[in-house]
Amino acid sequence: MNNQYSEEEIRYAFEHFMSEANDLVKSYMIKNFSTLPEETIEVKEGSVYWKMIRVTSNSRSRSVYGFVRKSDGAIFKAATWSAPYTKGKSAIRGYVTDEFAKSTLTPYGIIYAQ
Repeated sequence: MNNQYSEEEIRYAFEHFMSEANDLVKSYMIKNFSTLPEETIEVKEGSVYWKMIRVTSNSRSRSVYGFVRKSDGAIFKAATWSAPYTKGKSAIRGYVTDEFAKSTLTPYGIIYAQ
């Protein structure tokens, strides 16, 4: 676990992580699918995780982008609409407080284990 950061620092890092995710998705869509509706990443805050949801501007499409655990900033790919993938040694892809947190992002969601 990554307990060296305060709740405030983790929240700030998560906000930056969300901004990076939105920038990545936006630039990818403009470059590759400029005629499709714009997509953004929204957040639904739960008691344990922030759920990152990819939403089209016309609200016709919603999919889970990934999850971030609020207590330590751990980044997870989605297993289902309502739960992160938490099994195995490779469940945590990184932490939002890591320098390389941006490398866990893809245009479609959190990376698969490498």
